[in-house]
Amino acid sequence: MSKKSKAKRNQHNASPSNTTANSQSPVSPPPKREVTVAAAHFAGPLPPPEVFRQYDQILPGAAERILQMAERQANHRQSLEAKLVDAECRDGLLGLIFGLVIGLATILGGFYCIVQGFQLSGTVLGLSGLTGLVGTFIYGSREKRQARQEATEERGKESKS
Repeated sequence: MSKKSKAKRNQHNASPSNTTANSQSPVSPPPKREVTVAAAHFAGPLPPPEVFRQYDQILPGAAERILQMAERQANHRQSLEAKLVDAECRDGLLGLIFGLVIGLATILGGFYCIVQGFQLSGTVLGLSGLTGLVGTFIYGSREKRQARQEATEERGKESKS
């Protein structure tokens, strides 16, 4: 008998099916389970059309409710943006009015001081008010000009892309 045939016979004799009754039977491994995970992501208030149809198939009328919800959210966001723009305009106008009042008050206060005989104090007070008004006007004009230039440059970059 060759060495190979003896090795095969020894393997056959040692297999689990030929074990004695006193030994334990081997434990079979648990069945393998395959798990598949699917994820979808979409941005914006509405899902893609395929998903939108599935919502309506699962719950009739769900697509219409989702659409109404998105419309309400858009209206809400737009009303908040409109309020924000109105508040910014109001704040800007109030800032101009109060700045003008303060500037005129210092100029008039300086004039009053000069009339009362306090020429140096009146001159300093009047010039400080005038300098504040002129400085604010120049600074504001420069800021607006820079903002317009930046907006123009951004629009130019967007149109090139």
